[in-house]
Amino acid sequence: MITKDLQDQLSLTLLRASLKGKYGMTALAEANDITLMQAMSLCLLEPGAGVRMSALGNYLSCDPSSVTGIVERLVTLKLIERKEYETDRRIKLISLTETGLRLREELLRVMTEKRFPALDTLSPEEVNEFIRLINKATDGASLPATT
Repeated sequence: MITKDLQDQLSLTLLRASLKGKYGMTALAEANDITLMQAMSLCLLEPGAGVRMSALGNYLSCDPSSVTGIVERLVTLKLIERKEYETDRRIKLISLTETGLRLREELLRVMTEKRFPALDTLSPEEVNEFIRLINKATDGASLPATT
């Protein structure tokens, strides 16, 4: 069990890292005529995998109408595509297009290179351990893919 002071320090560190990364995406999102929430949604999609719109909404803590607005804009810009799920037409799957994949890569690159340059000082082993610990702490919190 960790102390309250250590828990507070951890919470503040996570918040600072989140805000710092978010700030790095803002200018690139605006340059591509998308909102920060649309940019974050794009980044959450895994290449080559379809994700249910409802899963994206749950992950972002958005209501269905907000997710629809996010997805509509990204579809209009041809950054993602939306399809009906094969076995249940009520379920909508979204996935990255080639254009969306390129923008996602750029958003992720800008977020880490510009906002977290000290990550370059970590060895590959340290980066792997860092990722492992974050995944452990967040239960590997990623969007469940449906292919």
